[in-house]
Amino acid sequence: MSKAFILAVERSGENLGLEIMANAAQAGLDLQWSGVVGSRLQAAGVQNIANGEVLAMIGLVEVLRHYGRLRRLYGQIRQHLQVERPACVVLIDHPAFNLHIAKMAKQMGIRVLYVVGPQIWAWRSQRIHQIKRVVDHMLVLFPFEVPIYAQAGVPVHVLAHPLLAQTATAQYGMDARAALGLRAGGPVLALLPGSRRGELERLTLRYAETARRLRKQMPELRILVALAKEELRPLWEQLWKQGAGPEDAQLVVAQTQTVLAAADVVLVASGTATLETALMQRPAVVVYVLNALTFAFVRRLVKTPFVAMPNILLKEAVYPEFLQQAFEPAQVAGALAALLGPAGSEQVAKLQKLRSLLEGDPPEQLQQVLREMLA
Repeated sequence: MSKAFILAVERSGENLGLEIMANAAQAGLDLQWSGVVGSRLQAAGVQNIANGEVLAMIGLVEVLRHYGRLRRLYGQIRQHLQVERPACVVLIDHPAFNLHIAKMAKQMGIRVLYVVGPQIWAWRSQRIHQIKRVVDHMLVLFPFEVPIYAQAGVPVHVLAHPLLAQTATAQYGMDARAALGLRAGGPVLALLPGSRRGELERLTLRYAETARRLRKQMPELRILVALAKEELRPLWEQLWKQGAGPEDAQLVVAQTQTVLAAADVVLVASGTATLETALMQRPAVVVYVLNALTFAFVRRLVKTPFVAMPNILLKEAVYPEFLQQAFEPAQVAGALAALLGPAGSEQVAKLQKLRSLLEGDPPEQLQQVLREMLA
């Protein structure tokens, strides 16, 4: 039995980790998995060797604030790899941290499979040289990434995006509303504020004011809030109350796709949830607020005109984006209200192309890569 190490702590990363493990099993590999993972991968049989919650921090300032915790985690992983010597490390996302782990593993003679690498197509393109030195194979989610790695001589394949299968089986319309205990009729607004504490801290007050303004325009509006995990509930409730958000907003935990399926329009924080919203074919407005210092740093380096992945893939601002100071609740409420009319149908029509862009390489190719990397 070969050993493999995997690092994936956030919801989207765990989805990819589960996909990798399923494909490894289909490839006939008998593996002993360990890693730094969240609860879902632990339930799937991965031995968790350290608490990786610190990796959920985002942005330059937040990383500097938690540098000591990151160093301790790095040391725990180093010790584990030195003792266990897995055949391969599977690193998912978190490039600022994982590229250090990749370098460490490479120095130990351990193969490195990187899943969802740095967004070098958007910023810090020079990282391709570092990746070439420390990564044996890349698995990416978007076809437009392939030429970047191929031209640099980095072996690369495209994963079918996990959200394709997940959204294909979601309940829709009245079934979803019934599952959430909603009566028929009347518009439904879904709020997706992100999965990190920092995101809630920066966004919730503006979400509350936006929802309050929209409710004033439409008294019959019902509001669903999709929280990624139960531990975020106290923070959300505190900030929602502070922002005087509508008291009858319904909080739903870990059922994002059901919430999306029940919604007529969505206010979504930039991130994987924008793609989930688009694949569920829901009209939406995208918002985000970073720490001011982080945003100033990133703005100077980013090369893409959009931040929402559906817009990047479709090369068009299908979803309006309101970032930083532009996330002004009155304007965002107006944009959401407009999407309850013909503008929403126009958005949905443009989203039809997305699924074909995310199908990935044939499963047989991925399974052969896993045999070469993990065995």
